[in-house]
Amino acid sequence: MKSKNSNLITILIAVVIIIGLVLYFNSSKEKTTLNVSGSSTIEALADEASVYIGIETLKKAAEESKNENSEISEKVLNALEYAGINKENIETSSYNIYPEYDWSNNNQELKGYKTSNILKITTRNFDEIGRIVDVSIDNGATSIQSINFELSEEKQNEFKQEAISKASEDARAKAEATVQGLDSELGRVKQVTVSDYNYYPYQYFLAESGGGIEEARKAADIEIAPRKLEVTANINVVFELN
Repeated sequence: MKSKNSNLITILIAVVIIIGLVLYFNSSKEKTTLNVSGSSTIEALADEASVYIGIETLKKAAEESKNENSEISEKVLNALEYAGINKENIETSSYNIYPEYDWSNNNQELKGYKTSNILKITTRNFDEIGRIVDVSIDNGATSIQSINFELSEEKQNEFKQEAISKASEDARAKAEATVQGLDSELGRVKQVTVSDYNYYPYQYFLAESGGGIEEARKAADIEIAPRKLEVTANINVVFELN
């Protein structure tokens, strides 16, 4: 009797071990996966404009060039603040002092030292753009580098979430279309990678394109409406197939 019970217990243990091994190998078996990409492009209305003001001075001595540039920059800043532009919306975009050479007649002759100060003025009131340009030029600014329509940080975060969400929906739709009609179905998401998110400011005016001070005045003096910008996102998703 004891021998029969012992054999039965041994058989039961063996069955449990076999079932466990089968379940283990089935669960550990690597499933077939499907890798799809999703993309989205949405339009966003610019809610911010940035005006880049250039102040350049050229003098024989570097210190003299620097001091004169500092005086003009301070005059421009004070005038902008007096005109109602919040000083918190003004920052230095770049600042450089470098030697300027005359290369005529194949000779290198030092002309002096140039100081370049680029100020970035940000506003959400597009009616202020013309005032910013006029006040800056009237008080010594030597160039308007560019006028850009942009998205504020808050809007960037908002549209980034929307663009990535739509790209995710696009990826799932592609995956469902791929397995439709096949002897398979989508399983769980195994991996997600946001490969790209972009938006590009709209350059309303660019000095490098040949626009001088007077062209900048004309561009800023007309009634300026906010521009639509494109926000794009790309995502890669790996699905398991059941």
